[in-house]
Amino acid sequence: MTKKYIRLIYLTLIAALVFPVIVLWIAESFSPNVDNGLMMIFLLAIFVGLFSARYTISWLIIILTTIAAGFLLLGYVVMPASEKLALIIVLPIEATLLSILRHHILEWRIISAREKRCPKTCCSL
Repeated sequence: MTKKYIRLIYLTLIAALVFPVIVLWIAESFSPNVDNGLMMIFLLAIFVGLFSARYTISWLIIILTTIAAGFLLLGYVVMPASEKLALIIVLPIEATLLSILRHHILEWRIISAREKRCPKTCCSL
């Protein structure tokens, strides 16, 4: 693995940790219902990003973002546009970041287990 690859994984880890903090800090100015909704969406994104298959995550992001945009933007929901935008973008961004992290950290664990089992001189990866 190259240093650039490892830096990108660390950047993804930092983004996955900082993104919820920033969004919830901004959401303090929103109404309590939207703030609670954002917290629930973050919990859903964490669960989906860490425990679902990659194809399932892709389809969930596509379908749920379409449904959310349909209800919030095309329907008659009276709330500021910033609250609507926050409710729509939270799930796709956080679930994608956590899915990337899960994929690469699991890959690192498999590679390190192979290296412990088999020295580099007997076989190649």
